[in-house]
Amino acid sequence: MTYPAQWHQTYGDKTGASARAILPPLLRLFDAHSLLEVGCGNGHWTQSARDVGIDDYNVVDGPWNNREHLLVENDRFIEANLSVPLKLGRRYDMAICLEVAEHVQQASAATLVASLCDAADVVLFGAAIPLQGGYGHINEQWPSWWRDLFAARGYRAFDLVRPRHWDDASIHYWYRQNTFVYVRESDAAALATAQEAERESGGALALFDAVHPEKYIEMASYESIAMKKLLRRLPGWALRRIGIGGGD
Repeated sequence: MTYPAQWHQTYGDKTGASARAILPPLLRLFDAHSLLEVGCGNGHWTQSARDVGIDDYNVVDGPWNNREHLLVENDRFIEANLSVPLKLGRRYDMAICLEVAEHVQQASAATLVASLCDAADVVLFGAAIPLQGGYGHINEQWPSWWRDLFAARGYRAFDLVRPRHWDDASIHYWYRQNTFVYVRESDAAALATAQEAERESGGALALFDAVHPEKYIEMASYESIAMKKLLRRLPGWALRRIGIGGGD
C-alpha cells in the first residue's frame, strides 16, 4: 500500500525523531545487534538503529514501496506480502512493526504476528486503535486484541514505551499511545530484562487500552466542527426543538 508522497513530507521528520527517541534505548536494553523492520516505509526506524551502530539489518515492505526514498541500502530490502508467512531464512535480535498491522486484513493478522514471532524473540509492535483513522486503515484494533495474538504464540507484553515517552511531544502520539515490547516467554534472559525494565520505569500504565490526550483532542475538535456545520444546516424550528437557539 503506497502512502501519498505528501504524507512522508508532512510526517517523515517527526517519524525520524520518534525512532531516535524510542529505539536506541531498547536496542541497548536487550543488547540487540541485528534488526528486522516489517512494513518499513522509508526506513526511518532502521536508519535510527544504523546511526547507533547496528549494521546487521533488513527491511521488509510490499512491491509498492518506492525504494528511491529508502533511507537504508536497497540491498537490505526484502519485498514481501505481509498477509502470508514471511520466509526469511534467519532470525534477528529484534523485530519492529509499528503502525503497519492496521493495513493488513483482519483474517491475516495472526499470520503477521506469527511472522514477527518467527523473526525474533523481542518484538517492538504497535498498531492503530479503533477510530484512530489514517490512510488505508482496514483493521484498527485495541492493543489488548493484538496482545492476545502474541500470547497465543508464547509472547508477553511489556509497557516499556508509553510510561517513558507519553508526554514527549517530539514523538508522534500514535507511537506514544500504541507501542509495546513483546518478549518470548521461553527466552529467560530477555524476559528478565523486560521485567526489570518495567519495574524500574514505575510499572505499566493502569490501562492497557488507552487513548492519548492528543488524539482525544483531535477527535473532539473534529466532532465539534462537524456538529457545528450540521447545526448551521438545520432550520430554526429544529434547533428550538432540541433546545438550541432562542425566540419563537
